[in-house]
Amino acid sequence: MDTVEVQNEVFLPHVVALVNEGHSVTITARGNSMMPFIHDGRDSLIFSRIEDRVRVGDAVLAELSKGVFVCHRIVDINGEKVTLRGDGNIRGTETCTVDGVKALLVGVVRNGKTVNLKNSKAWHVYSMVWPRLLPIRRYLLALYRLVVMHKLPQRWSRK
Repeated sequence: MDTVEVQNEVFLPHVVALVNEGHSVTITARGNSMMPFIHDGRDSLIFSRIEDRVRVGDAVLAELSKGVFVCHRIVDINGEKVTLRGDGNIRGTETCTVDGVKALLVGVVRNGKTVNLKNSKAWHVYSMVWPRLLPIRRYLLALYRLVVMHKLPQRWSRK
């Protein structure tokens, strides 16, 4: 199978259009902002239309500004303002409006197996616990990269 890389600002509006028509759309994860659960290039993300309303803890596809999209977790909703943070981020947040939240992450495909996030008890526990670990997330992510991914931080490597 051939693969084609398309810029997000070109591709993701088409994904949003399909989701708005009621389709579920699967795309390959890009970037590390949702580690440790979602990995760049390894996992595929399944997005669907938001049926009800978004809630704190939901992982969503959001448009921050025209053509700028992220898949991050909602950490706060204050009126029309939605605050997002990637699970792999130790500081910094992004904001958008409620209308900027375009799709809900409902599944992850890893190694040919699909995890249905709506029915996964493990995902629900992870979604509640991981955001609360922000003060120690830096150390947990470093340990994860070291032990699971076998990657030393660049500043530790010999030159």
